[in-house]
Amino acid sequence: MLNGEQVRGVCARLDGKMVGIAHYLFHASIWGAGRCYLAELFVDPRVRRRGIATAMIEWVAKDGVEHGAPRLYWNTEIDADARALYDKLAVYRGYIVYNYSRSAAAATP
Repeated sequence: MLNGEQVRGVCARLDGKMVGIAHYLFHASIWGAGRCYLAELFVDPRVRRRGIATAMIEWVAKDGVEHGAPRLYWNTEIDADARALYDKLAVYRGYIVYNYSRSAAAATP
């Protein structure tokens, strides 16, 4: 999917129509068992709040366990509407994500 990377994907269907999609990958971890990074999760706004996102996250988690990557995690914006769901399914540990950019680093005094 991405230049030979082991990115995986799953879709959700409702009444024969695709209504959700998730992309994720497995990777090694320095501190224990492998990890599963949920890179993208989208559910059609017209069918949200029906358990589709929950089912997809649980499916990805199960796939991670089956492939030696039982530690599922993902990033989201601090004020994302989806946090209501995420806070029910997972634990927010207060981490902040930094995205390095050489040009930004060069501009720092």
